[in-house]
This record gives sequence, structure tokens and C-alpha cells, in this order.
Amino acid sequence: MRRKSIVYSGSAVEVVEYPAVVISGDILAKTLYVYLGDLEKALYSGLIPLTKPVVLGSTGVVRVIEVLSDRTEYTGKYYTVTPLGKWGILSVTTNGILSNYASLDDSYLEEELTSPQPHDALRPLLNHVVSLASKCEEPVLVEGCGLVGVSLGTLLGEANLEVQLYCETDKRNAYTLGLDPISHTSNLSKKWRTVVVTSLNAASKYRVMRELEYSNLVISAFSLTEWIPVRRNYTTRVSVVGVERVVEVEELAWKSKKVLYRLSRAIKVVRAGDLDSAKGLIPPRGLGTVVALD
Repeated sequence: MRRKSIVYSGSAVEVVEYPAVVISGDILAKTLYVYLGDLEKALYSGLIPLTKPVVLGSTGVVRVIEVLSDRTEYTGKYYTVTPLGKWGILSVTTNGILSNYASLDDSYLEEELTSPQPHDALRPLLNHVVSLASKCEEPVLVEGCGLVGVSLGTLLGEANLEVQLYCETDKRNAYTLGLDPISHTSNLSKKWRTVVVTSLNAASKYRVMRELEYSNLVISAFSLTEWIPVRRNYTTRVSVVGVERVVEVEELAWKSKKVLYRLSRAIKVVRAGDLDSAKGLIPPRGLGTVVALD
């Protein structure tokens, strides 16, 4: 069994073939679908510094082939793969799943699927968006126009909450989903109940946190936010969302299916008979791409 992977070294994207699959986690899986989006784009552009070459692909769908632990109930089943697990973020701090075979810790397996479809690769990110939405109190300002940001803005709109997007880049993503972002803080109200930080753009998110007034700050783990500007004379509740499993909010979870449908119409599926043909999809553009590996 040979393993073929798309590896990014910080300067080049290469297809690397190994003579065998090195199993470094409890799960050996066959990769079916991989979503390439904001994390891969940020790696390629240098927003996320690399300490060593990594296999790309942070979220997707796999079929479990073999389990080395006593969790044999996984064997032969389909699962979505979440970027957040025991080893850190896939394709950032540890190898991702853009390979014909992937070795994973079981903490990266999220939902069991019976008949997986390509856009199921987006489900872990939509589940993350539901968790973010569950912590919002209106009016809500969502910082960032990556997939998480625009999906959150769409979901809160579906729930009839007062929401505004703030995007210094990637505004086209918001327009694709019928949203109307603001790109300058001077055009924003200075007072919000909730501010949600979703982007990897340091200047954007720190400007919002520093210049606005809010009592509820929600930070997506995918934003890789390392520090928070402290404002004197204000009391703010801070929630970092991402490490825990999905917060089950039935109404929001139901509405997220409508968001997934809208995303499925905006995000293309590219069928790659070989990983060499998927190299041209990096860096991903717009809202990203789902790669279907045959």
C-alpha cells in the first residue's frame, strides 16, 4: 500500500509518494473528499508560518480501513474529519488528509455518515459555525469573510438576528451569499452586544477588538488568535470556540442545513483521478473547493 500526498513546504506544493503508509495515529483511513479553503490559503500566503512541511487538507470525509486501538466500531464506516483534534489543527500543526490514505487520531473523526456526498466535507465547519452562533447575542458583528464568517452571517440572518459582517478582504465571498459587508470601521456602529472574530487577518481582527465596544467576545479557534487587546473600564465575556464538540442547538442546527445548501451551490466539486491533477487547486480561490479523490 503506497501513500501519495500533496505536501506544502513553505515555498512549493509537491506531490510526494511514500513506499508505505506510516500509521502515526489510531486510525488508517481512505480519503474520499477534501475541502480546501481558508487554512490552506493562509498557509500558502504565509499568514500561518510553517515549522516543517505538512500534508495539506484540513477537513473532509474518509472511510476507516483499520483501527489500531480497541475502538473497532469505526472500521469500515464513513466519517467527517474535523480540523480540530488532539494533535492540533490539521494541515497547520500536523499533517492533513489530502492523501489517498491518511493516518489520524480518532479525535479528528466527527460525524458518522451512511451515504457521503462531496459537500459533506463542509459539515465540520458548519458545525463549528453552529457553536459560534449559539454564543451570540444580538446585535452581532462578525469579523471576517472566509467560509466561517460568511456562513455565520448567513446562519444568524436565517435565525432573524441582527447581524453585520466586517470584511477588509474577501468581500466577494459575502456577495456570493447575498450579504452586504462593511470594510471600514468608520462606517460601523461603535457599540455591539457581540463581536465574533473569525479571520486570520491580524490587522482586521485586532482593529475590531480594539476600536469597538462590546460585552460578549466570541473567538473562532480557526482564527488562530493569540492575544486580545484589553480595554480598560469594560467588562467583557470571552469565549474561544473550537476545542469542544458541537453545541447542540436544534433550531440553529436545522437552519445550518439551509446554509449548507447555499454553500453547495457556490463551492465547486473537482474530481481528481490523481493527486497530481489537484495541485493546480492550491492556493484555493474564493470560498474554496471540494476535491473528490477517486
